Amino acid sequence: MRRKCAVFAIAVFSLFGLSVVPAAAATGAVAPPGCLGERYGTLFGQGVSVSCFPGEGYGYRVIAYCANGSAFWLAAGLPVPYGFGPAVAECSGALFVPAQVVAYRVDEI
Repeated sequence: MRRKCAVFAIAVFSLFGLSVVPAAAATGAVAPPGCLGERYGTLFGQGVSVSCFPGEGYGYRVIAYCANGSAFWLAAGLPVPYGFGPAVAECSGALFVPAQVVAYRVDEI
């Protein structure tokens, strides 16, 4: 009985792991050259965190293109100087209509 429960728990865990594929791999959206981007889940939404290597400007910020249902909007992150952590933008939705990051871009400032 314990063996069956263990196999069932592993099967459920692996199925959950396969369903939580990074959104960047699912949609094909990747960070621009010189930047590392990662999407993550929030309560009723999704966010994107981008770290960039020093470029020509003072810093950078990320702008996320958000959607839930038929609504589309932009969520701009705060400007971050180079070398001081990632720029973050989050899309927030509601209980029955969670928001997702459709795409994102990085602006140098």
